[in-house]
Amino acid sequence: MFKYHNPSNIFFQTGLLDNPEKLCDLIGKGDYCIFTYSDDVFKKYCDKIKKAIGEPKLVINNILPNPDYENLKTISQEYSQKCKSIKKVIALGGGSVIDTAKFIVLGKGDFATTVNYLEKKQDFIEPTDVDLISIPTTAGTGSELTCWATIWDEKNQRKHSLIHPSLYSKLSLFDSNLTLSLPKKITIETSLDAMSHAFESIWNINSNPVSNVHAINAIKIIMSNLPDLINDLENIQLREQIMKASMYAGLAFSNTKTAISHSISYPITLKYKIPHGIACSFTLPIILKSVQGLDVVCDKNFKALFSDFDDAPDKLKEFFTKINVSTNFKDYIGNANDWDLIVKEAFSGERGKNFIGNYKRVLQAQESLGY
Repeated sequence: MFKYHNPSNIFFQTGLLDNPEKLCDLIGKGDYCIFTYSDDVFKKYCDKIKKAIGEPKLVINNILPNPDYENLKTISQEYSQKCKSIKKVIALGGGSVIDTAKFIVLGKGDFATTVNYLEKKQDFIEPTDVDLISIPTTAGTGSELTCWATIWDEKNQRKHSLIHPSLYSKLSLFDSNLTLSLPKKITIETSLDAMSHAFESIWNINSNPVSNVHAINAIKIIMSNLPDLINDLENIQLREQIMKASMYAGLAFSNTKTAISHSISYPITLKYKIPHGIACSFTLPIILKSVQGLDVVCDKNFKALFSDFDDAPDKLKEFFTKINVSTNFKDYIGNANDWDLIVKEAFSGERGKNFIGNYKRVLQAQESLGY
């Protein structure tokens, strides 16, 4: 027995933002707010949306990477002053933009309401009645297809997972043209984030046949296309493939959540400032090695990806070498004692408990791969 659920409507079309009639047909008119970044390219994207559906009540563009309490408090005040009565929010950007929009709409602009729900683990908060329309401009976050958001309290060195079923995007619009402006570094980081989502949904206690199909598709596409894309960043066909892979990964982990690699990544991002996409993915070869032979279904899924299953962790290491990303924890942490503590504590975290493996096997895999 298994279940799979994702209520987000998906529309995938390269060039969508250059088609105002179609954009208006999909989104509709009426009062709305845009969450986005302040860069010039996002101003151009916003102009295309305005041309299609009219002027927004507010454009919130002071969003920072990794949504943090201090920034969210300021944005909450802006939103509550001008947008409390609106029923539609457009999140145009990467994961930080979409996660910020989720935080704001759940509390209807009341910062304290959402923080109390996050920190006191309340069983109930009133569902948002605002339709969230997500337009991702990176291919990796998956936030446009999940009902959760990652929220940071950097002052207290804490990370929170905001989860509520009303936070699924009503509509997710994928236009691969929006990823053409991404530099090589961000292209790699976001793609690896998507690949980690896919791997993490397979070695997961919540995996199911539908999520596994999506995950396998995502991994195949990224491993086949990312090395070429980083050497040809303006290739729209390759951009389409990676965005499609990100979509598949989002559909996969939207039903499983992430697991041990993400649990390991959070302190690495907080303390060592390693970008999330790198922090949650450089451990993948170790974790893959640790689960080999542990679960029949998990093995079957990875055999669909690697023709030589025994050699799969080394093949995965070779992939990282091609894109010039180290898989050695010493290049990120340095201190082996700190690393061992991070890994050990990761198993007690919420995401660590989703993992089918254990601490001992991860240590054995690490040693086997020569780290």
